[in-house]
Amino acid sequence: MRKFFKLLTSKFFIVAFLLLLELAIVPAMLIWLSMQFPTVGTYVSIVFAVIDVILVLYIINSEINAEYKIAWIVPILLIPPVGACLYLIFRRRKKPRRALQRRLMHELPEIMKLYERQTAADCRFLELGDFAAQCAEFVRKESALPATDCYEYKYFSSGEEYGKQLEKELAAAKEYIFLEYFIFSEGKFWDRVHKILKEKADAGVDVRIIYDDIGSLLGIPEDFDARLEKEGIRCLCFNRFRPVLDVAQNNRTHRKIAVIDGVTAFTGGINIADEYTNEITLHGHWKDTGVMVRGRAAQSFTAMFLQLWELKNSQDDTKEENYDKYVTTCPEGKYACLPFSDSPFAGGHNICESLYIKTIYNAKKYVYINTPYLIIDDEMKKALITAARSGVDVRITVPFIPDKKYVYAVTRAFYTPLIKEGIRIYRYTPGFIHAKSIVSDGKVCIIGSSNMDFRSFYLHCECNIMFFDKEVADDLYEDYLHVCTQSELMTEQNSKSSLLRRIYRSVLRFFAPLM
Repeated sequence: MRKFFKLLTSKFFIVAFLLLLELAIVPAMLIWLSMQFPTVGTYVSIVFAVIDVILVLYIINSEINAEYKIAWIVPILLIPPVGACLYLIFRRRKKPRRALQRRLMHELPEIMKLYERQTAADCRFLELGDFAAQCAEFVRKESALPATDCYEYKYFSSGEEYGKQLEKELAAAKEYIFLEYFIFSEGKFWDRVHKILKEKADAGVDVRIIYDDIGSLLGIPEDFDARLEKEGIRCLCFNRFRPVLDVAQNNRTHRKIAVIDGVTAFTGGINIADEYTNEITLHGHWKDTGVMVRGRAAQSFTAMFLQLWELKNSQDDTKEENYDKYVTTCPEGKYACLPFSDSPFAGGHNICESLYIKTIYNAKKYVYINTPYLIIDDEMKKALITAARSGVDVRITVPFIPDKKYVYAVTRAFYTPLIKEGIRIYRYTPGFIHAKSIVSDGKVCIIGSSNMDFRSFYLHCECNIMFFDKEVADDLYEDYLHVCTQSELMTEQNSKSSLLRRIYRSVLRFFAPLM
């Protein structure tokens, strides 16, 4: 009973209730007008019909993929007032608001210094071949992040390994610690990290945290940021969850970044919560992956973090920081890599999806993919099928035990069409696989925070790192094969389901771009 009362009085429940109330106002008003003033109701219906036509024409001519267009056009035409209102509120917007432009775009002169110091690796990428050079040029044009390298890397095949190494590196920090995660949740993992952060802040280390409000909503107290600020840990709550119907509520920071002294950086799928280190069990065994890099590549993650940190400076109305102190000098490394970040505020193309597709088309022998959610558009589907038809061994591993049942239903809707084309889909039977990675031909791999779904590719801030190195690719390859031995290979036979389930999944799949 106490838990139920706590839920009813929680910020999440109150805000969600107010949002639903706002959503109900428009149709309720229209119904009331139609009943009280039939003539007025008729005029209002005509106005909405005109608005619907304008919106449909706008959507048809907009530069978004076909699935997204259809998923919006149908509800707009079927339920005119509600569909139109929902579109105006929740439509995907790739352009930043004016208030964010100066703070988030690459014209920020101080942050640009962090990028400009790393152009020496460009020539090296040309030596790696056309594919690496093209990827580097694409990322540079889309995000200003440079081609770079690291002199040391460590791949983590589990959250437990990642957590231990992260705690070790945090304890060794001398100058600054930057942490940005989608989820912070109170528990054993956070307690250990928090203890280290407090000690470092007391010792004069610059400690900063960015967390997503929706991602962390159920795991931390409402005054989480205020508590940390009192302890000397600077904190930014990204995009607070408010009872206001606004498209920006869809834009979350889903990134996982840790930077220590500008020399060491972490990324991957792991958040700061006990399920990621298997200290609690939610959906069977939690399989996740991550990577640590030392060297010049860490500077790119420093830049990513500080770019979003500018939001706090704008909120506090402070002057732009001088970021010279965060520019580090690292020796050249042997591992060529390409850190990159996606943002709904930056405009341009979807970097991660584009690099995934480019990697798939470039594959000659194999493409192995880990993803917790498989919700793809026609362009990605075409790339996977083309590779499979060309003799490439294409495999995708997804969870056996889902964390979100409706998303899992959409994922299952993609099984049969892909299996029929020769793509092998595995379900991780020990539990839930949260890893996000792609490895191909023992030459190239990507690991980071992006899922293979519309939210990661279009709505969230994400970060990843692409390696062009056999040693790194082999680590991901070996781990992937081990995962396959623990997983169930799906076939047309064992992926069959009842008619009602197929209808349910088909409906969800139709609206997948809106999820």
